[in-house]
Amino acid sequence: MQRLPVWLLVGLLLMPCYVQAKLEINISGVGGKLRENVELHLSRYESLPRGDDDSIRRTLHNAVTKALQPYGYYEPSIQSEWTASSVQLNIDPGTPVVWRHIQITVPLPEHDLNDATMKLLRSPPFKAGQPINHSSYDNYKKDLLVRLRQQGFLDATWERSQLLINTEEQHADVLLHMSPGQRYRITEIRTQGSGLSDKTTMALVKIQEGEYYNADRIGLLYEDLLTTGYFKNAVIDVEKAPPDQATLDLQLEDQPKDQFTTGIGYGTNTGARGKLGWTRSRVNNRGDDIYSNLQVSQIGEEISLQYRIPWPHPLERYLSLETGWKREETTDRESSVFTTGIALKRSLRKQWQYSVGVNLENENYRQGDNPEESITYLLPNYHYMERLLFGERNNPTAILKYWLDASLGFNVLQEDTQFLSTAIGASYTWHITSLHTIATRFELGGIMTNNFYSVPLSKRFYTGGDQTVRGYKYNSLAPEDEDGDLLGGQFLNVFSVEYQYALNEEWSLATFADTGRTFISSHDPFHSGAGFGLRWHLPIGTFSFDIAKPITGEDKSSPRVHIYLGMLL
Repeated sequence: MQRLPVWLLVGLLLMPCYVQAKLEINISGVGGKLRENVELHLSRYESLPRGDDDSIRRTLHNAVTKALQPYGYYEPSIQSEWTASSVQLNIDPGTPVVWRHIQITVPLPEHDLNDATMKLLRSPPFKAGQPINHSSYDNYKKDLLVRLRQQGFLDATWERSQLLINTEEQHADVLLHMSPGQRYRITEIRTQGSGLSDKTTMALVKIQEGEYYNADRIGLLYEDLLTTGYFKNAVIDVEKAPPDQATLDLQLEDQPKDQFTTGIGYGTNTGARGKLGWTRSRVNNRGDDIYSNLQVSQIGEEISLQYRIPWPHPLERYLSLETGWKREETTDRESSVFTTGIALKRSLRKQWQYSVGVNLENENYRQGDNPEESITYLLPNYHYMERLLFGERNNPTAILKYWLDASLGFNVLQEDTQFLSTAIGASYTWHITSLHTIATRFELGGIMTNNFYSVPLSKRFYTGGDQTVRGYKYNSLAPEDEDGDLLGGQFLNVFSVEYQYALNEEWSLATFADTGRTFISSHDPFHSGAGFGLRWHLPIGTFSFDIAKPITGEDKSSPRVHIYLGMLL
């Protein structure tokens, strides 16, 4: 083993070792945002050598002064007290510079500006007598410029932009003059990269050539293109041709023609369940598509197939040719329905939707120990739903949703047997604060018929379970026959109220009460349940875990657990 030379070892032992300790900097006299900014500016100087050196003191004082200036404090008084390892900075920020004269000029008529821009112009964040704030000034200039460019003034610039600060008289004046330039119009729209025909692609574009450039409408166009399911990616470029013309260039990348989805889950209504979906997003260059779905659960199976024809915009109106088969089995009844039909469906950005159509359905059903029955009926039907948001679009303070379903059934083989079924409902969710939420829901339904017992089993009303009256088994509440088997109801009433307390952004606690009934006679009683639960808010929906117990009359029994993924109310 080699040894270090003696002279080298001695040198290493005698060599002084210096470890630079951090300088501890303490401050007093300021708080809030002032303190945060001062600490931020001083943090870079914690490695300075210790000692009351004039250059170090000036460096720290300059850093404090610089940190206070964005908030209007230009002449602070700073006293420093040094020790061997630290410095105490006692800060008196002094009197702030305040706003005085505000002059903002945008030489455009009001009808060229939207409400948000007018609000910025009428209510700038510069209030006379208030301390100035450099960030507010910079952000205001940026926001107003962005607003104008979003409305088509693509060449807008600040011709004059001055913040005049008088530290002696402790006031500041704002002089802003905008040069908006010409307002651009969309004079040409080009598309490339898609296998869809130009006619079909242009039908997806709700912007018309000749209209003013509007960034919000272009943003909605981008959302629409991806929501159609046709495209994997979309890029929208804007090419300017000064002084007032612009071209939209849509570069589209098609989705693979065939897409498959799978899923598994569990709910106390259905038990374990699995799902397999297949979509062919482009059957032809007109944009027709096919959607097929297979669902299997512990209480039944369902398979459906839809051929959809855009007419002309797939997100707003399309014709749907549909066929499917569904089987459901519970303790005392079994039903299987084969259906085929056609429907015209319309919607508007998830705000409202309706469909009108007609189905031909064949149903085989068995109730209790009764023999199986079969019925074939023609079913014109109508559905309407509207969803209203209150407050900001991405963070609403309340959501109101209401819907109507109606269908008219004609027995194909027995002309004297027919029925009209209607159901209406609404839900209202009110976010009182970030912590407290109230959610309510009701649903009413009725069947008009000359012979209720000839109405197919699947068209009668049942209630109970995760999404109706918690504390009861799925669809276990309905009038019974002499043998105790469920007949189903001719009428439906369901009401629910729920309170949620947020633990954080993802989790909340809930307590609730539900009541409802399906009935043939108006004397039939309501069934009520109440309980508490846990909510896990996910991007795909809300996972709900509830424990509920019947609380009325003879229904009082053991609590039931309800598990559900989706929106309960």
